[in-house]
Amino acid sequence: MADPTKTLPQVAIPLPDRKKLAVQIGCICMMLSVAMYGLVFSTLTSPILEGINASGYVSLFSIFAALGVSTMTPIGGKLSDIIGRRNIVVIPGLVCALAGLLFPFVHSLVPLMALRLIISLAQGMFTAAPYIIVSLINERKDVPKAMGMLAAAISVGGFGGSIIAGFLTDRGMMTAAILMPAIPLLAGVALIGLNLPNVKREGKIAIDWAGIVLLIAALCGILLALNFGSSVGFGNTKVILALVLGIIALFALIVVENKVKEPLIPLRLFKNSQYALLLLIGFICYFYQNAMNVYAPIAVLRVMEGTTTVAGSLQLPRTIICMILPTICGAWVGKKVTNLWKAMAIATLFVAIPFAFLGMTTPATSVLVFMVGLGLTGIAEGFRSVSITPAAQALLAPEDMGIGTSLVNFFNSLSGTVAAAAFGVAYNLNTAADPGNPANIQKGVNTVFQLAALISLIGFVLVIFLVRPMMNKKATTANE
Repeated sequence: MADPTKTLPQVAIPLPDRKKLAVQIGCICMMLSVAMYGLVFSTLTSPILEGINASGYVSLFSIFAALGVSTMTPIGGKLSDIIGRRNIVVIPGLVCALAGLLFPFVHSLVPLMALRLIISLAQGMFTAAPYIIVSLINERKDVPKAMGMLAAAISVGGFGGSIIAGFLTDRGMMTAAILMPAIPLLAGVALIGLNLPNVKREGKIAIDWAGIVLLIAALCGILLALNFGSSVGFGNTKVILALVLGIIALFALIVVENKVKEPLIPLRLFKNSQYALLLLIGFICYFYQNAMNVYAPIAVLRVMEGTTTVAGSLQLPRTIICMILPTICGAWVGKKVTNLWKAMAIATLFVAIPFAFLGMTTPATSVLVFMVGLGLTGIAEGFRSVSITPAAQALLAPEDMGIGTSLVNFFNSLSGTVAAAAFGVAYNLNTAADPGNPANIQKGVNTVFQLAALISLIGFVLVIFLVRPMMNKKATTANE
């Protein structure tokens, strides 16, 4: 006789249809805002700093933004378990919106840097929240589709945000361009704040302040060393010192987290080999993006002698695919557990293959090759966005859902930083002797693309030989 409990909806936070729809739209608005802020600041950082005669601080400005998100993502995940899923959206969301609204009216460097850091810190606190919330208000089979909608929102927000920001700035309305991302952010805060109950763990929970301080110290030391090391050299005394201090803080964090009763990062999560494997797959699936964003335009401009307009349009096919495909992929993945590993296999293989071909770039290579190759990575992104996070969440206990989901996001963002350093070394090894020589640039970008292909191929092998058996076994157990 069939087990009647298997037919019951598996929803952690049951909501009426109207409220559920409002919360889901709110989560989409939050991700729209995150993407819009990222692309708006990428587009406008240079003119903003030029306006206050601080053009030399572009790199530091960007590093501050990356550090804020990286450090606060795991902290925000843990805090969501403590203060509640709704509060971790509403409070940092309002802080982020306030800082964003003040930003265009400040005209000196230090306050601008402070506001940019506040925006990124607040975003880091709530970035994982939409992924957590949609997994709590939906049945398990519907979670991948919901994740797909979030991924599509990121693509729409990034593409649309960049275009609108450029359009407004060209017409002398930079202030409106900077204020624009606050609109979906405030809408998301309102929709989630008014319709989602503030579910949190019961009882008094101590905050692991020592863990927070050590995590920030470890990430700042290591990430700053990786960022500056790729440009000034890893033999630089300050880079070495930052890296050493970061590693010491990391070891101290491990010691502290093993001793406290309520650790910021439960290290027992990493003892779950299946969860740790999925973190690694997520890390690998993000690794290529720095090669795509930074070195593909360099290849077109400096090796193939294309125009800036052509270089800027390389990702247009990919962006269109990323707007449409994730929701479709999510519906397919949600049909059965074994589709998860298939999606991860596509997510790695559809990066390895195109980058292997891009790794043979010559002056005679057609721009169409790059557009098609990067378009294929849009297919990879569509399948990645709906598979790794739901698979990892299925392994988490309810009390670990916040920090566990945040760690997935954290490893994704960490991948970008590590990739930037690794690709920087690979590129500089080939161009250091004569950076302006087109032949050296060709060798440099090809080495970067080949490294991206190799890392993704390793991910594909891990999926086939480790993730696939794990998912097949889980599917067999669920059907018994």
